[in-house]
Amino acid sequence: MSSLRKVASGFLLLALVIGAILAVANRQQIIDEISFRQYQPSTEIAQIAERSGMSAAGKRLFYIAHPQLKSAAEFNEECRRVEKASPILGCYDQSASAIYIYNVANPELDGVKEVTASHEMLHAAYARLSTEEKSRLEPLLEQAYQKVKTDKFTERMNYYERAQPGSRTNELHSILGTEFADLGSELEQYYTRYFSDRSAVVKLHAQYSNKFDSVENEANSLRTSLTARKLDIESRVNQYAADVEQYNQRVRAFNQKAADGSFASQDDFNAQRSVLRNRLTEINQRRTALNNDISQYNKDVARLRELGVKIDELNKSLDSAEGGR
Repeated sequence: MSSLRKVASGFLLLALVIGAILAVANRQQIIDEISFRQYQPSTEIAQIAERSGMSAAGKRLFYIAHPQLKSAAEFNEECRRVEKASPILGCYDQSASAIYIYNVANPELDGVKEVTASHEMLHAAYARLSTEEKSRLEPLLEQAYQKVKTDKFTERMNYYERAQPGSRTNELHSILGTEFADLGSELEQYYTRYFSDRSAVVKLHAQYSNKFDSVENEANSLRTSLTARKLDIESRVNQYAADVEQYNQRVRAFNQKAADGSFASQDDFNAQRSVLRNRLTEINQRRTALNNDISQYNKDVARLRELGVKIDELNKSLDSAEGGR
């Protein structure tokens, strides 16, 4: 019996040691499980996850971080803004495993909360990847970036280099996963971990970003057109003024010649008067065309101002510093 007790005690000690090792190895999973069980998403948070096309695993990661929609003042307390000119819409606090989302109220920007939520969820996912997985993903993400990058995207990545040095791959992991389609078979397969329908969040991003693009494109096109038309109108106005002055001089000379009786004949008088009348008709036609063009120019200037206001309104909608005023 004594011998059996010693063997049983040895097994118990071994089991405790193995259990302790497993607990350490699975610490993150244990913490995640507890956090997941402690969180009950609000209806709005659940709808955000659903509209984003998150998979069950994606929703789980999202809920583990206890996501919260915050008003401007609350959001500014939770999410640190590095550059004044670079507003942020969400943040993932890895130390607290918490996601905060700015509660954008502008209905024209429907979808921005879903994209932000998915972006931050992918940060939580990236934090849980092994070193080997991160190394495997880095060249795939860089390759995808090279295919889709634009000047704006490059500027955005430069911001992250300044604001969060060393975060490049992490940010590409979130941006590419929520904003761009057709990333290549390996990445597309990878993102199925977190999205049952990744196209849903990509479409939502396109939906609100197109609002900016369409207004900005119209404004840029109009600005270029107005610059060229302004030069043309100014040149035509100057020429018109010079031609009117020249015409008036010719009329005065004609009237003086008539008063002096200097015309060779009635036919000569009628011919020169006809020339002046034709010239007046041509000048009046130019004046009408010029006035029409000036009127349209002024309308387009007003439209450009409207577009500027619109762009400003959209930008302010995404700026928690403005929303907190």
